[in-house]
Amino acid sequence: MNSLSLLLILCAISYSCGQANYDPSQLTEGERDELMYRMVRYYGKLPKRHADHDNKFEERFSVYYAQHAKEHRVLAYHVDKEGVEHLLISREAPSLFKKFVATGIRFQRNEEDSLTYYEEVFRTWKMPEESLQAKAMMLFAKMVNGEDLSPYYPENSGEEEYIEFPDRRNAFDPSTRRWLAPSLVAK
Repeated sequence: MNSLSLLLILCAISYSCGQANYDPSQLTEGERDELMYRMVRYYGKLPKRHADHDNKFEERFSVYYAQHAKEHRVLAYHVDKEGVEHLLISREAPSLFKKFVATGIRFQRNEEDSLTYYEEVFRTWKMPEESLQAKAMMLFAKMVNGEDLSPYYPENSGEEEYIEFPDRRNAFDPSTRRWLAPSLVAK
């Protein structure tokens, strides 16, 4: 039995034992769509022309972001005891062969439903959907449980690919809600 098969079996067992509910159907389809649209300006790509991080919230980009949000799907969702929400999303990645990437996100909303905290905890490497599903769900469970993900960073994971970011050159800065060089991330 290879390591991927074992990982899939372990993920299925832990999921079926009810240790935590990560099923995205906790949210209705409309709630998932709304959540994806609300956050796409953070996790998504900027429109190619005239958009930057200072103007990406302008109305003129809304059509682009509405379409871009639909290119992503929710793989897992969880709210912890403190009300912190965790989201695992994926999208097809540019590649010669059909591959996908996933992003693990931790966020909080206030009573007005506005984002008060947003952090992309990890982004995976491009990989086939089956591999992505198993690896991303394992990483998501570790993220929800507050476990250290650094063994899965590129500089620590050996030949096996899990997390592309963060790495030695890129870290997520929750204060700017962007990936930056680690020296620029607010402590």
